[in-house]
Amino acid sequence: MRVLRTLAVAAVVLSSRSLPAQTPTITATSPGAVRPGGTVDVTVSGSNLAGATALWTSFESTTVLAPGVKDNGKNAAQVVFRVTVPVTAPVGVHGLRVVTPNGVSPLRLFVLDDLPTVAQTANATAATAQTVKLPVAVEGIVGGQSKHYFKFDANAGQLLSFEVLARRIGSPLDPMFTLFAVTKDGLRELAYNDDAPGLFGDSRLSYRFETAGQYLLELRDISYKGSANHRFRLRMGDFPCVSVPYPLGAKRGTETTLTFAGSSVENIEPVKVKVPADTNVHWLAVAAKRKGGQSSGFAVLAVSSSNEAVEREPNDEPNRGTRVALGDNLNGRFQRAGDVDRFVFTAKKGQRFTFNAVTRQQGSPSDVVLQLQNAKGAKLVEADDSGMTDAAVSYSFPADGDYQLVVEDRHGRGGTEFAYRIEVTTDVAPFSVSAAADALNVPAGGTVAVNVVAARRGYNGPIQLTVTGLPEGITAIPTSIGTGRNGATLTLVGTGQAKRGTAKSVRIIGTATIAKKTVTDVADINAALKALSAGYPFPAPTLRSELMAAVAPPAPFAATVEPQTVSIPKGKKATVKIKLTRGKDITEAVALAIPTVPRRDPQKIGLPPGLTVAVKPVPKGQNEVQLVISANAKVPKGAFTIVLTATHKKGKATVTQSVPGILVEVK
Repeated sequence: MRVLRTLAVAAVVLSSRSLPAQTPTITATSPGAVRPGGTVDVTVSGSNLAGATALWTSFESTTVLAPGVKDNGKNAAQVVFRVTVPVTAPVGVHGLRVVTPNGVSPLRLFVLDDLPTVAQTANATAATAQTVKLPVAVEGIVGGQSKHYFKFDANAGQLLSFEVLARRIGSPLDPMFTLFAVTKDGLRELAYNDDAPGLFGDSRLSYRFETAGQYLLELRDISYKGSANHRFRLRMGDFPCVSVPYPLGAKRGTETTLTFAGSSVENIEPVKVKVPADTNVHWLAVAAKRKGGQSSGFAVLAVSSSNEAVEREPNDEPNRGTRVALGDNLNGRFQRAGDVDRFVFTAKKGQRFTFNAVTRQQGSPSDVVLQLQNAKGAKLVEADDSGMTDAAVSYSFPADGDYQLVVEDRHGRGGTEFAYRIEVTTDVAPFSVSAAADALNVPAGGTVAVNVVAARRGYNGPIQLTVTGLPEGITAIPTSIGTGRNGATLTLVGTGQAKRGTAKSVRIIGTATIAKKTVTDVADINAALKALSAGYPFPAPTLRSELMAAVAPPAPFAATVEPQTVSIPKGKKATVKIKLTRGKDITEAVALAIPTVPRRDPQKIGLPPGLTVAVKPVPKGQNEVQLVISANAKVPKGAFTIVLTATHKKGKATVTQSVPGILVEVK
């Protein structure tokens, strides 16, 4: 339904309270992939799917309810869409969502693949192995304590590749596979793979067959775990095993020619890519085929506004570094074990630059160590990775002259797949923001809340949060991440006129004024993606900004605040009035509370010390209550956002709603 576009920013996320009980969810799709240039009926299974009206995709497509499915009436568990994908759509891991009158579902990972798809059959023993004709992709699940076998023919000298998409598509399966030759004496093991470098759990290998014959591939979970959720997509064909494009990045508005890095990249056809000039595009899905090949390997290309320099070998020695312009991004590859790459540039006194490695998040297995040296080779600063964060160094140059950046793999590895990219910027961004959910369903006439967290890098002042692209009838309450706080709760309010079933892509934007300059950042949803991806550390970069908001059914009751903004001098108090609009059966007292925050809250998403709210319930039979907000002398100046929850209990039924945020300005 739309062209894929993405934006990458890093931050830490807390949980949100954004999904009402009626929210549609997707638990499975059949098939789990579509071929570009084709049309297929996709059966979406899940819950609360009754009355589904649209299927949203992160890739360009045309989607309609399948013929004969004008609507799915009361069938809340399944709906079928006919999906048509243009031949130009990029293969790789993408996403889709279902829209119903009750809102929009969380993202479901979905694949575009130029391999035909078949379903797994009963194949738990070598004797009952499923016969497949290559090239093909098999979709299925791995049960507990089970193995699965696939039988195929190969020609003498034929080079074939095998890979399992599991962790990358949100499955908890930790796959491994073993390749066997079928001989008159039984099975003879040829090769196996558990964790392919750069895939963080998924398996992949290429193998050239010496003789024509019949072969078996055995697939299982490394720990023999399994369930209905341990799904996989097993790809078998002539595709190259690529990790990343080379170079790994390209400049906006240019045309670039890509080769590829990976464990098996022989005879790959170079790919020409026209890079959009759109500043909102930060990643592109790209693919590679062998010359004359039928199937593709997947990769993603980073997009920036800078030139992309590429190393020139030999550059191991101090006096043979690749000369580059300071400010260009740097691309290279460790050609062999122990390879060292050097980049030489000229800097001016007082200039400050940051060199940030980009490897594992893009699919490269390289674990980069950076060292900045002066012209004489003396070490100025060095950086290794920090957990799953790639190495980064920042430096203010003390004098005019030449300097060099030395790049090595931490473990001294090398080979065709060990490529890397170094982002070079004038300084570290002072902050970045991240949202705790990928879908926001706002009740008509009600409120929904989502936590937004800031990763601060030297800037400790206020960050204002706004939302763009909201569906008509939904507004965002002014929200501030206050001085010294690392997060705030953003609230969205729907009016009674909001049209149910309306869903749009939206962006949460953090804005601050720093040294008289306006600095902005668009929130990513990376932590929400990790939760949807069974904890996979680097979910598809092309989905990192795919946040959506939709209009959901009316709330059982709603709350408003008067006034929405209050000013309090230090040491003083202010009052606000909470008003309720009660629905049917909302007749009891409604408790108000500030959401509980861990005592040692590392994100500092709660109120600052010294800012308190004397909460009390809205009594039974009444529709409003007045609350007192106090600020003692130690509260820092600035704006802070308070969000309350309102809870109604009657018998066994409990209903909780968010109260629109109260912006408190401490003078």
